[in-house]
Amino acid sequence: MNFSSFDYFIAVAEELSFTRAAERLNVTQQTLSAHIAGLERELHVRLVDRHVPLALTYAGEEFLEHARHFQAERRVMEQEFRDISGNQRGLLRIGVASTRGHIIMPRAIASFQRRYPQITVSLYESENQDLVQLLREGRVDMVVATIEPDAQGLVVRDLYDEAVMLLCRQDLLERYYPGHVEEVVAEAAKDGGLKALEKLPFLLVGEGDVPGAVPRQAFRRENIHPDVRVISKNAETLVALAYRGVGACFCSSELAHTSFPNSAEAGMRLIDLGEGAKYPICVAWRNSPHTWSMVTAFYDLLQVKVRDGKGWSAEDPI
Repeated sequence: MNFSSFDYFIAVAEELSFTRAAERLNVTQQTLSAHIAGLERELHVRLVDRHVPLALTYAGEEFLEHARHFQAERRVMEQEFRDISGNQRGLLRIGVASTRGHIIMPRAIASFQRRYPQITVSLYESENQDLVQLLREGRVDMVVATIEPDAQGLVVRDLYDEAVMLLCRQDLLERYYPGHVEEVVAEAAKDGGLKALEKLPFLLVGEGDVPGAVPRQAFRRENIHPDVRVISKNAETLVALAYRGVGACFCSSELAHTSFPNSAEAGMRLIDLGEGAKYPICVAWRNSPHTWSMVTAFYDLLQVKVRDGKGWSAEDPI
């Protein structure tokens, strides 16, 4: 059993296809199949059910956990010796929600690569819960996400605070609340409740991200049966739909202000939902005996970017 066998099995498990896994690894299917068969002989179990669609056996699921653990530990070892030798080369894998990545990553990565031109950055974009799982499995080196500060096995560092806001066209509000718009907006802003706005049609992101979880929790808490027009994992798509009057969109404060810096001129209303809608954005990495210097270097750069709460303004001094 060698490192290559672990890599080959993980590729098969993730792709659930020998063809796609072989293409991903740039090897022949015969080579890949031989490695998996060799693992099965050595372990005296069947790891893969070779029917269509391909599936892992119970033993295969168990072996996948071990393989990912060994792969993550190998990366830690390789990164430690890169640091010892002063070799600033390699692949830095960063997990981030797609919308947040669109806002913070272009300037951050550009600045980082000016300093470390031989580091390749690979972005993994997914919902918050999925990102934390990828980090725990060692499939990414760090994440920018919402994570509990005492999350077991992780190092968690605060970065900045966000809030969930409700983004809506002014004329949509006037259609559903003629003559009472300011009154209902003030009520919602006062306690963060949505009861005053329950007549509106809504646009929701997935519950795996905070801007999707917060309104759903409020709906349940306040016994609201919302008129949900669109559900999407892409918050930017929902913002565009809100601009076209399809419904009111729950999104992060960063996205709302970035999309409509002059909201009144655009005919949009950004509704604050109070203290209960605020949440921290953190950077996290696995707690291991050695943390790659490129992980902490990227975190340090992000900290500089968000100092004074103006991290993603048009000015880019770094």
